[in-house]
Amino acid sequence: MKTVLPAVLLTLAALTTTLAAPSAQAGADGASRIENVTLGVIDLTPGDGSGASYTLNYGDSRLLAYSNTLNNGGSYTQLSVYPAPFSAGQAVLPASAGPGTAVASTTGAVGNVAANAAADMSLGVGNYVGAEGYQQVGLTLAPHTLLTVGGDLFTQARRTMAAGENYAVFSWASIDITDAEGTTSTTLNRESALRWDDPYSTEAARQERFLLAFANPGDYDLFLTLSFLAYTDITVNPVDALGGGVAPVPEPHTWAMLLVGLLLTGTLARRRRQRPF
Repeated sequence: MKTVLPAVLLTLAALTTTLAAPSAQAGADGASRIENVTLGVIDLTPGDGSGASYTLNYGDSRLLAYSNTLNNGGSYTQLSVYPAPFSAGQAVLPASAGPGTAVASTTGAVGNVAANAAADMSLGVGNYVGAEGYQQVGLTLAPHTLLTVGGDLFTQARRTMAAGENYAVFSWASIDITDAEGTTSTTLNRESALRWDDPYSTEAARQERFLLAFANPGDYDLFLTLSFLAYTDITVNPVDALGGGVAPVPEPHTWAMLLVGLLLTGTLARRRRQRPF
């Protein structure tokens, strides 16, 4: 017994520590990314002697990380980075911006963009932090050619919902193919969102393989624009009963109404007990 008891006590102590520790770090985070993008072509008229093809004309990226802490005496901070065409780059929110982190990035490959952000209540009520990775690619599509754009996308929104916390988290991924006139387009949008007025959802995520197509059935070259967007944003909202906060304290007249109701309930109960069967 002398040998078993210390082991039992140590086990209980470890269990107590485990139960006392939070299951996840308090706060919220969002992520969005588009990756593994490949371009392909299909010959719509294989018997005409001219093959299907496309030519890349340009590739411009814009990376943005931002934070707004104006509602608790801070400032608005925005960092924009424009990498060279088809080059890697990263925009990281500086620590001087205050609480919260935000990163937008690209590897430089076609369609590869990502955005990540994280924050907790120290960011301040009414403030927000986020990131955006965007890439635009211009190409020429040969006549009688079908262009295919495939890849992987991921969006995620997470938060803890302890007392005194209320976050709105929104993550978005978008792929778009549009002709030069802007009259015809093929678009795919995906999102993961946690609303401020939903006190029960703590995580939303989406991951999928996508495939879009755009045809040039004509006899002339067609100029197309491909757009890839990864975006995420976190906003700290006022805490209320829906958001996990403490319910408002009843006013004096409310307490009086509650007391009258309790007295009436007690009187009716006594009268029922006094009635003969």
